Amino acid sequence: MNKNVILDPAAHDFDLFGSPFYLIAHADFQYHEDVETVLVKNGVNKSIYRILTVLRAQENISISGLAQHSLIKRNTVGRLIERMAQMQLVTTFLSPDDNRVTIVTLTPEGRKLLDRLTPVVARQTIRAMEGLNQEQLQAFVKTLRHIIKNLDRLGIE
Repeated sequence: MNKNVILDPAAHDFDLFGSPFYLIAHADFQYHEDVETVLVKNGVNKSIYRILTVLRAQENISISGLAQHSLIKRNTVGRLIERMAQMQLVTTFLSPDDNRVTIVTLTPEGRKLLDRLTPVVARQTIRAMEGLNQEQLQAFVKTLRHIIKNLDRLGIE
């Protein structure tokens, strides 16, 4: 049976549980539910782990850049970086180009923690994508990028 996806939540036959954004949120929640358990056992939460992964991808990044890439509000990232510095996971220094900008970098301890956690998180990612071939994964990523691009440029009002 081929059922059309109704995107308009105001439509009388809108199916919340078949809505793309409900399904994305549901998958994200389930994915992070198990991951969070592992992270908490290691003294961090998903926000700290997300910041660590951004720092692995881009060392020496500003707090604003971290906020943008980690999808966490700037003020929250600032507080998390203070906490992570106390945990000796990161160090900070002022940008030589602009002393109003704080640059963050991973410490060896932060990298060690990330190296320990990443294989566990990778297992969850592999589990989540089980049964999808490369073509399906590439199409999925392409579709998500398209949605993100749409949301970046279109306002609802």
